[in-house]
Amino acid sequence: MVAWMGYGLFKKNTGIGKLKEKIVGNRNKRLLRWPFLYLLGREAVRRGLIKFPYRANAMLVEYGMEHLRKAYQRKTALVWSSAFSPTELFYALGVNHFSPEVTAAVTASFGFQEKLLKEAETNWWGRDSCSFHRCAMGGILLDYFPRPRAFCASTHLCDGGVLLFNNLAARYRLPMLLLDIPLRQDQYSLDYVVRQLKEIISALEACSGKKMQEERLEEAVACADAARRELEVVNRWRSHPLSLFGARQALAYLYLYHNGVGSPVTPKIYNTLAHELHMKINEAATTGAKPPRYRLLWLHLPPLFRGNNILAYLEEQGAKVVFEEFSHVYWGPMEPHKPLEAIARRMLAHFGYGPIERRLHVIKTMAENFAVDGVIHFSHWGCRQNSGSLKIIRDYLRREGIPLLLLDGDCADSRNNAPGQLRTRIDGFLEMLAK
Repeated sequence: MVAWMGYGLFKKNTGIGKLKEKIVGNRNKRLLRWPFLYLLGREAVRRGLIKFPYRANAMLVEYGMEHLRKAYQRKTALVWSSAFSPTELFYALGVNHFSPEVTAAVTASFGFQEKLLKEAETNWWGRDSCSFHRCAMGGILLDYFPRPRAFCASTHLCDGGVLLFNNLAARYRLPMLLLDIPLRQDQYSLDYVVRQLKEIISALEACSGKKMQEERLEEAVACADAARRELEVVNRWRSHPLSLFGARQALAYLYLYHNGVGSPVTPKIYNTLAHELHMKINEAATTGAKPPRYRLLWLHLPPLFRGNNILAYLEEQGAKVVFEEFSHVYWGPMEPHKPLEAIARRMLAHFGYGPIERRLHVIKTMAENFAVDGVIHFSHWGCRQNSGSLKIIRDYLRREGIPLLLLDGDCADSRNNAPGQLRTRIDGFLEMLAK
């Protein structure tokens, strides 16, 4: 279910579009928590009863169905994991994990978010906090989201997620596994993260009753490295002028990007997508398809709630978001024979953490690789660490001669958005690009 709501993942006149509408109309928590629902969905996709524009999309939905089925079946220990947790550990140990932040985005795309947000707000979670985290809080309080045996969060990139998990761990008296990521990228930091990973493994073994096997950990790291290589190929094809695969389609794959690192399924999905993108580009070349008038790069996330159409509106105006910051492959080659070091290096590698120069360098690289005409930064309400560097980013891109549009709003809470104002600012930005 979780990938259905992704931008461009399905078409409204297909079976899955109709099925989504039925699910939206039935918000019964018992139905949504029923593992058999996800088993049925998985089999429907597997047997080709639901049609997709890409075979990789079907594989992604099948993966998401199975992932949610395991989360709700309660037969194996479940861990709530933050968006940038070391998921390789969960796959290696055979522990199911559930990302409330990613699922909150899914919830918003279905239009469920208002009920969850209000529940969190009545329990003293203010509207100035991140709406993804308020959705997660409301989801567990209302019993929509599965109850875990432990919480696992990393400290980099998101302070709110750590606070949410700490709060829930105290409320339900469950273990809180914290991975503290240093700002510096040096040997001391690497050793420090490796020591913490060992402690987290011990804690996961204790709460799951399972024992980590070195070969399974090496396999998970090998899968993570294979996924990295395949995603790089996907991104190279996406940079082609005739690629039709933009942000509207790619956002669904963020579920895989955050949950699937370490799974053997992930590189297969990316490999299939890369081949399909190649074929689509060849077809576009033979039919004389024209590239979009304006190519854009998106920083952070766009609004994801149901009824939002900001990316579609851009395309109607002749502009296409050809790449998004969250799809960038930020980690380098991983060595399976040194699994904990490899995972620690990936944790330390994110360009959005540490000195702002890291992010500036990646933004410039993405802008050059995708030959963009401009950049849009969406400042998500409540995401303070992402918006705090906007002036530096604006000044840097101005010096580099890259036009930048700053938009304010909320990714999940429609109450914090002004669609008319956003369109007006987009129109002005495109007029500037035209000149």
